[in-house]
Amino acid sequence: MSDRPKTLPPTLRDKHRYIAFQVISEEPLKKGEVREMIWGNILRVLGEVGTSMAKPWLIKFDEESQTGILRCDRNYVEHVRFSLILLTEFKGKKVLVRTLGVSGTIRRLKKKFLSEFGWR
Repeated sequence: MSDRPKTLPPTLRDKHRYIAFQVISEEPLKKGEVREMIWGNILRVLGEVGTSMAKPWLIKFDEESQTGILRCDRNYVEHVRFSLILLTEFKGKKVLVRTLGVSGTIRRLKKKFLSEFGWR
């Protein structure tokens, strides 16, 4: 008998959505800076309870094209998108986060919204 925990059946798992976004700023940002900027702003806009329910998670960020993938709970997609729109400044520099699209799978998100930026 194995001590490995059983995985949850699909009906009990959290349902996620993936948001493709582009950061437009005065200077290129690093992945850590983007994570800090997004997390801090979602926390500021939604509060601690809202952030814990939205479950935002930066999946990937390409520093060259300044595009990335953010995962969140499917019921809080609009809340997360709203908090991204409110981002206007980070560490004294002007910043804009443009939402490119939303999808239920990373594969479809890359194909539909990020292929023009060289994502595969």
